[in-house]
Amino acid sequence: MSEHQERVEAGAIAFAMHYRDDIAGDEGLCIEVRAEVEGEDTELLRFDCFRVAPHYHYGPQADDERLMLDLTAAGNALDWTLDCFQRGRLGPMIERAGYPGVAESLDAGALGAAMPNVVSAAREIAASRQS
Repeated sequence: MSEHQERVEAGAIAFAMHYRDDIAGDEGLCIEVRAEVEGEDTELLRFDCFRVAPHYHYGPQADDERLMLDLTAAGNALDWTLDCFQRGRLGPMIERAGYPGVAESLDAGALGAAMPNVVSAAREIAASRQS
């Protein structure tokens, strides 16, 4: 795993980002959506923007429902992920992951203020690792 990691706070949630190159035959940016749940820092969602097999997880520390991303339909995995964040899809996704209380506590203002930092950090980490 890369030494370059970034965490951006956004009210009740945080975005933790790092590059993963510890997967045989694949690599890419990993974006975790985290929040404190029952006193524990918990990964609610994870977006693995990998080159070969991009996917995302609902509740990786709970039921861990994994969905593959169809690059033919979605295009670039990182663009698709950031678009989900910017289109307001985090609330419904966090609720589906099994954390309705966190979804209800999302602050649109805090998310909006944090999003430029999330986008720039994600793009910087991904660009720093491209050959």
